[in-house]
Amino acid sequence: MTDRDADGPEQDGIRLAASSRDLAVFAERAARHDPATPVRLVGVGDVLAAFVTTPFDCLGLRATRLAGPLAHDIDAVVEAVGLAARARAARDGLLRLPPRLPDITWVQPLPPRAGWSEVGRLTVADVGARVATDTEEFRLRATQVPAGRGASVALEGIAGQLWGAPLTGDAPARLAHAADYLGFLPDDGDVVVRSAGPWRRLDTDLGVTVSRVSDPLGLFVS
Repeated sequence: MTDRDADGPEQDGIRLAASSRDLAVFAERAARHDPATPVRLVGVGDVLAAFVTTPFDCLGLRATRLAGPLAHDIDAVVEAVGLAARARAARDGLLRLPPRLPDITWVQPLPPRAGWSEVGRLTVADVGARVATDTEEFRLRATQVPAGRGASVALEGIAGQLWGAPLTGDAPARLAHAADYLGFLPDDGDVVVRSAGPWRRLDTDLGVTVSRVSDPLGLFVS
């Protein structure tokens, strides 16, 4: 990231090709876990990519088409709640970005833009069923964890086992849970699994979740 101030080239707003509602919903969902959740916005050409962290140790991505190419690339970190409010307030496709957060608030590396290959497909029904099964398994095992000191660590361990288990191939189930959490699973259709080096991603028409499988936590922190 470049350390530019809030008066960057996007200070007058960026114009979206369609309604900003989907971006607002995405930011609102990301903020449910923590209102201060950071969103990293990367704008190149005529696409604005919004990345968020999730409770499942992977990233969520929503790409928005712009009305035209940007005069300058955008790389900024903003709060999810602020982005949601600005997206809700956008008129005629003009989105004014909220104040920037310090770059240090975003430490996760981003996945590559190119080099992805399809490695599998699942139905939305199968992915949703896996999420439901894992959730029920977590609830059942959680009832067996003694209350008191160490309970939170034990619960995190159970969650990590379930999320880290394979969904298909070596793509972890955490990708499915994050997709469900962010509202990326449509009513029907297919979910595409893609691979690029150590990265795995789940693609639907509504968004993308991505994780780095060579790290047991899903992400390398630098």
